[in-house]
Amino acid sequence: MEIWSNDFSVPSDWTLESDGLFPVNWQIGPGLVTTGGAPIASVLSPTAGNGYAMLDSDAANNTSGNLESSHMTIGPIDLNGYPDVVLEFQTFYRKWTNEECYIVISTNNTDWPALDPNSTDGGPLPNVYEAFPGMATQEIISNPTLVRINVSDAAGNEPQVWIRFHWTGIFGYAWFVDDVAVVEQPPVELIMENGFLTHTGLGEEYGRIPGPQLNPDMNVGGDFLNFGIQDQTNVAVTMEVRDASTTVVFSASSAPITLATGTSSAMDEIVAVPFLAPGLYNATFTATSAESASDDDLTNNVYLRNFEVTTDLYSLDGIGNHPPGYQSTSSFGSNSFADAPDGVALLNYYPIREELTVYGLEILLNSATATGGFVITSIHDTASVLGNDINGFIAQSQPTDVTAADLLAGKMRVFFDSPVVLSPEGYYAGVTLFSNAGAGHIRVVDDLTVPQPSVASAIYDPVDMTTFSNGNAFGIRLLLSLNVSQDENDLDGVTLYPNPTTGLLNINTSVFDGYTVEVMDMLGKTVLTSRANGNSTIDLRGQAKGVYALRIRSAHGEKLERVTLD
Repeated sequence: MEIWSNDFSVPSDWTLESDGLFPVNWQIGPGLVTTGGAPIASVLSPTAGNGYAMLDSDAANNTSGNLESSHMTIGPIDLNGYPDVVLEFQTFYRKWTNEECYIVISTNNTDWPALDPNSTDGGPLPNVYEAFPGMATQEIISNPTLVRINVSDAAGNEPQVWIRFHWTGIFGYAWFVDDVAVVEQPPVELIMENGFLTHTGLGEEYGRIPGPQLNPDMNVGGDFLNFGIQDQTNVAVTMEVRDASTTVVFSASSAPITLATGTSSAMDEIVAVPFLAPGLYNATFTATSAESASDDDLTNNVYLRNFEVTTDLYSLDGIGNHPPGYQSTSSFGSNSFADAPDGVALLNYYPIREELTVYGLEILLNSATATGGFVITSIHDTASVLGNDINGFIAQSQPTDVTAADLLAGKMRVFFDSPVVLSPEGYYAGVTLFSNAGAGHIRVVDDLTVPQPSVASAIYDPVDMTTFSNGNAFGIRLLLSLNVSQDENDLDGVTLYPNPTTGLLNINTSVFDGYTVEVMDMLGKTVLTSRANGNSTIDLRGQAKGVYALRIRSAHGEKLERVTLD
């Protein structure tokens, strides 16, 4: 039951203060965005439209070495008669190095502690709670994330309570907060907090993985929490992986335990993986207990993960395949550093179990990308990348311009001059970004949905000549075929042939109520348009040889295909 809430629609509800040697203040309002050298996305909370709070440390550019200590406070809130209370809020945050985010409770609005990033190192402080305990450097959470903190020991049954969000550090990214509420803690509430399936035995989760690259054993598991007042018995997690026909193809379960109130545990199992045919697979983690019939909210007892077994793509990211409501993305690019240097490189790690032929890379582009820049894609061995050297490479593409057709597609495919055969080993696939001194900045999509282990995804800063961990998964994919289908299109039932073509291109379609065909060159210029019903043929014999983007539009949707004219 909700006792109190605030959605930041009235900024004056909050007191904003800074008591650090380097002043940085919270901001409250709609449409707030970070403006520093390494921006992160604004929070995607349910009521973001009417306002939210932002602490933009990055924009302050604190190079003084002095402490930032900024907080926002609200109260008093009457919690008399409610002994068991939980603070909830929607949030988005990325950690830089040693800054910390705290929640502080006061019953008199005067006994506020002085906090710094090391405040809790010697043990917990009274009435002080870490918002993101154990968060690693460069880690980033899903956007948005609902955080729940049991504050009963500090706020339960108190007639006057003040709540403070306190950020402290020397330099960081940004912290967003919205939709703060105090709710009554239920007697029985079991939560499946996360789930994982590592396909390689090294901790990575690949959104798309060729069957031969799957490890024969998969490590599966996740964390679950007793968020209720009562201890729970016979607590266990069952994980089932289903194919497209909803048939269970393999499963795992944890041993039953007793879980005390306020404590968490984890499922961590090794399961043999049977042969998996190409297709999308759905994993469902379900936490149950002997008390499940009384559970306050059974929907959060379940956590979902998807992955795809493929033949033409190998991707660390799972964008487009994540279960509905789970996908969270951001971006990183040529203007993510304050000086926006050309030569920023983004990389994903790909382990190869069986020999693999790679034809090029697919790069997912954020909508903030503009034409005017270019990329160079490459394959590197792991030792050179981890040794801060990206100049040595196993394969490298020609410089490739970002075109209007690429922006329309939301991706670009860059092929190597000749196929690259990778022997069993670990490799990095990278894209180096050149904005032409700011003429056209390029931003690559970053999949925040699945936290990845250290340097599974990496960023190379050409100024510092240093490689550091991204913590998630860039949209940088291995192309395992010259004719990779244009997935993620909306219009089904359309095929093009022959492709490559010498001039006449046939369009076969099950859409018979009319459609428009538009052909664009790689500079985004439209060179041909036509209107057709049913099957048709377009004539490209008057065009220069090369690669074109062909877009088909009808009332049913849209399809974009890459066409090569020989």
